[in-house]
Amino acid sequence: MRIQRVGLAATLLLGVATAAWSQEGDWGYEGDVGPENWASLDPAYAVCDSGKNQSPVDIDVRTNVVDAKLPAIHFNYTMLTPQRIINTGLDVEVEMRSGGEIELDGKTFALKRFVFHGPSETMINGESFPMEIEFIHEDDQGEVAIVSMLLSPGAPHPTVDKLFMSLPPEAGLEAELPSWVLQDLEKEWDEDKYFRYNGSLTTPPCSEGVSWIVLRTPVTVSKPQVDALAAVLGHPNNRPVQPINARRVMK
Repeated sequence: MRIQRVGLAATLLLGVATAAWSQEGDWGYEGDVGPENWASLDPAYAVCDSGKNQSPVDIDVRTNVVDAKLPAIHFNYTMLTPQRIINTGLDVEVEMRSGGEIELDGKTFALKRFVFHGPSETMINGESFPMEIEFIHEDDQGEVAIVSMLLSPGAPHPTVDKLFMSLPPEAGLEAELPSWVLQDLEKEWDEDKYFRYNGSLTTPPCSEGVSWIVLRTPVTVSKPQVDALAAVLGHPNNRPVQPINARRVMK
């Protein structure tokens, strides 16, 4: 495993600075730069407070879920080739080199990266989960679709095990990933058990117009895996749930 340091002029990922822990005025998850203050840190972050379609949300199946008989989403997750795993200090994310698509609303969205949050950002009936993986997809127009995988306590997740073998131990470090590390995720299937709602990025600039797909069947993650993520970040990295307002969650 080769660990290297990320430069301070880090690449912007969906408007999120990967070196945000070191730059004046940037956001975080605690204290004066925590979620409750994001909108005041930069005019570009104003929608974090003023937006009406913000994420994450608490999906209450008793009050705000509509049975819309949604069509199945086609996942083509074959030939997944990761590039690197990065500890940004704000999250742990895996950048993709190639592979991974979903078909949504007649459009094809390519998997660009996925991000680990602990505890989960999404809640179900007021319940939080130990971990959430958010798979971030974009179409050729730059529209974003996020697929949320919730992880509940249980057996170790095999892909998390393989990825965390290369887990950078501190902020600002990254590691190249072997091509085979995502083999357990490689498959092609149609998924019809999901929640869908119109939301936003869960990090500044909190841009709205993001299609959220929350898989309804959680997978498992072990306590050592959860503890490993917490140890390298040193803090929770979940944005609190946002008001649902006039939105309805569809299933």
